[in-house]
Amino acid sequence: MGMLAELAIANAAFAVIKTTLNNGGELLSAGKAVSAYFGAEKEIAKKVENGSGNVLEAFQAKEQLRIQEEELKYMLNKQRLQGYSDFLAFKAQYSRDIKEAEKEKARLKYKRQKAIEENLTVAIKAFGIIFIIMAVSFGSFVYFKNNPSVTSDPRINSGYHKTVK
Repeated sequence: MGMLAELAIANAAFAVIKTTLNNGGELLSAGKAVSAYFGAEKEIAKKVENGSGNVLEAFQAKEQLRIQEEELKYMLNKQRLQGYSDFLAFKAQYSRDIKEAEKEKARLKYKRQKAIEENLTVAIKAFGIIFIIMAVSFGSFVYFKNNPSVTSDPRINSGYHKTVK
């Protein structure tokens, strides 16, 4: 499907942002739409950078995002002084927050995998120790069962003791 799905998400989110700004609202009041727009924009940029999808879709997506960015710049600057600059600062902070969240998620995943590896190692060692103890016990049992003379004391014979009356 290429970049068309991401472009549709970006277009729908931009429509919500545009409606919010045209109705006098702040950009932050369209939070989910802003998040969806940034996410779609980032996915499109990744796909264009990786060269996945076809060239026409990539060009169309980048051009559509450029046009929307220009329109957003106009609306934000019209709304207040330095509106677009504030938006760019917000966008940069949002990107940093997303990257930090991804790093934290990767760190937690690594930590979980490390804990699982350690637990598995301990379990394997415990199983090995238990197996060795059981093997030695079983071997001892079989040995003593087949060699009863080993367990009896040569000084004590069952017929040797006499009972005192």
